[in-house]
Amino acid sequence: MTIHEKVKLWEKKEGINLFHDLGLSNNANFLDYGCGFGHYTFAASRFLGSSQGNVFAVDINKDCLKYVSKVAQDEGLSNIIVAAGNKDYSLNFSDNSFDMIMYYDVLHGNGFHRFTLFEEAKRTLKSGGIMSILPFHLSNFRDREGKKKVYTYNKLIEEAKEYGFININEMPSGIHFEKYHSSYYIDKGGVEFEDLERAEILNLRKM
Repeated sequence: MTIHEKVKLWEKKEGINLFHDLGLSNNANFLDYGCGFGHYTFAASRFLGSSQGNVFAVDINKDCLKYVSKVAQDEGLSNIIVAAGNKDYSLNFSDNSFDMIMYYDVLHGNGFHRFTLFEEAKRTLKSGGIMSILPFHLSNFRDREGKKKVYTYNKLIEEAKEYGFININEMPSGIHFEKYHSSYYIDKGGVEFEDLERAEILNLRKM
């Protein structure tokens, strides 16, 4: 199998399994914030199937949104809704809109956007909803003063508690798809699916 075939297989099997055992109904509403090329969006869409739920795929990269829209159309994933994100990290959604929000590989980097996204998750998640975090680049996280510090899962859990979230013990493994789409690695002949970085997903429930 090629890496492209393995990625598609992941979306249809392992990716779907990420949403099992979280108490989510099949008509839940998801937000994949910073969706990129939509691998988790597609997995969540397939988890929902033909129910009344939707997956909102949000990103500031228009090329990514075009790609997600095309794949959704080609593969008949009619419950995916794409939308442009805001540069200030605010969410254009009403209070208590979502059952699950995915922040996958988006919380690192400069500035204080992590705290804005925590606040927005608190606002837009329903009671009992899940904020799901896949925190790659932990060494590039910054604290409230903007200082770069090496973060841990426990430190993220403590931060999330300040916003009214509690940790769900199970931590499934997620994939970092960055190298799969990187022009640097593509020019070098690409990477193997098995070499894509993995990390545990931190799921936190809104109290």
